[in-house]
Amino acid sequence: MRNLVLALTVLISTTSFAQSINTKSVALEGYDLVGYFTKNQAIQGSDKLSVEVDGIHYYFSSVENQKLFKENPTKYMPECGGFCATAVATSNAKFPVDPETFKVTDGKLYLFYNGPYKGANFNGKDPWVKDEKALIKKANDNWKTLKNS
Repeated sequence: MRNLVLALTVLISTTSFAQSINTKSVALEGYDLVGYFTKNQAIQGSDKLSVEVDGIHYYFSSVENQKLFKENPTKYMPECGGFCATAVATSNAKFPVDPETFKVTDGKLYLFYNGPYKGANFNGKDPWVKDEKALIKKANDNWKTLKNS
């Protein structure tokens, strides 16, 4: 775990932050939030099936998913503000995610970084699943203050 914290700290300090919202205010590169819950899949949404919440556009892959989201947007929002849950838990830092690297646990969506690090691939989901219960608690505690920074 200590090596993970060190690796994430170095990775975070050497990579520019990219929130889960692009320059056109589209969340999660246009992936359908509802699809994570209903199909346990990362499904690309369409700009023709869009919902705006607080200036952010969410895309959906079907009218049904769009409708479900409109009925209860909070239910489908990712934990940790859509940032890498492992980074929030272990480094108290906001770090970008790969929308295709995720886990739904107890009705909550967690997203993770998955990409290059020191010439190899680092998947933030791997350490998460090894100690999920403790990391969820730590992420929730850290997010209380981190979300406003």
